[in-house]
Amino acid sequence: MLKSKYFKRTLLSTLIFAGLPAHSAVLPADVKLADEQHIVRGNDAEVATLDPANAEGLPEMHVIRDLFEGLVIQDKDGNVIPGVATSWETEDNQKFVFHLRKDAKWSNGEPVTAHDFVYSLKRAVDPNFASANGWYLKLTKIQNIDAIIKGEKPVDSLGVKALDDYTLNISWNPKYLILWL
Repeated sequence: MLKSKYFKRTLLSTLIFAGLPAHSAVLPADVKLADEQHIVRGNDAEVATLDPANAEGLPEMHVIRDLFEGLVIQDKDGNVIPGVATSWETEDNQKFVFHLRKDAKWSNGEPVTAHDFVYSLKRAVDPNFASANGWYLKLTKIQNIDAIIKGEKPVDSLGVKALDDYTLNISWNPKYLILWL
């Protein structure tokens, strides 16, 4: 039971972190947004960055979570529900295919695509970028992540791939998953 809970938590944190670059909101057709918008959040301190790959503290994480939506999110009861991903499937709990919403948009109106998720994860684990969250992402055990962070494998070998603009594949390290299943 514990192993299953740990796997689910690790998977959930991976999916949420993967989605941090993707901001999207679905509004009813009759809603018109104001030209100027503000987010007001009670926070313990000023944020040091809004870059999800470099955020280290809770103040940053609170605001980033308000601004960005992941592949999946949690409802008020902590259940995993669709975020930018409308659905996902796996046959072996090692390779997951996520189907993204086609109406997810960046704040400038451009579409959020699977390529954005790939870019975000590869950037965060690139040893040349030195993300503050590289250590945390190692816990996800995405395929080849340890070797990439150590500089032993190229960033392009990370187990994330855009199959097309709205389909994302994430592969986890099979050895790691076998230990937890």
